[in-house]
Amino acid sequence: MKFLRYLMLFWVVKLWAFPADVKPIPNREYVPALHEVLSQAKKTIYVFMFSARYYPQYRNDANSLILRDLINAAKRGVKVEVILDASNWNRSNTLDNKMFGDTLAKCGVDVYYDPPDVTSHDKLVIVDGEITIVGSTNWSYYALERNNEASVLIKSRDVAEYFTKYFNKVKRLSTKKMPEWFLE
Repeated sequence: MKFLRYLMLFWVVKLWAFPADVKPIPNREYVPALHEVLSQAKKTIYVFMFSARYYPQYRNDANSLILRDLINAAKRGVKVEVILDASNWNRSNTLDNKMFGDTLAKCGVDVYYDPPDVTSHDKLVIVDGEITIVGSTNWSYYALERNNEASVLIKSRDVAEYFTKYFNKVKRLSTKKMPEWFLE
């Protein structure tokens, strides 16, 4: 147990030691900041999200803007990859994530679903190996429009590299198909 504490402290210190420009983007500051970053992406966008929603009946909401930003980035040649949670204990969240993921996949975005026995509670976006957005903000109506949420935009190649390695590690354990248990 003591070893784990030291290991955690090492990674916290290492992460804090990264040189970075950090901008808080709480509450209603999140979507404009995310929109700007996604719209300016040139090479890569990696998204790891616990809860991502698409409400087709609301074409001008924040969720539709995010979805369009990801699709537009893919259309202009940006490599866009998304990992969504597919929990075997939370069918409702998984179904909503599948709707979001299916919409992206139809437009050329690579979508993955994490292993069902692990809950991926991440809210992570990495753009062009330089910008990382991380915090509490899911991509749902309440998170984007109503809740108090705390996220940060970090400009740091070191932080982006760290989280890209993490993203790729989880992606290797994930699948592009919805898990069989869900389709039963």
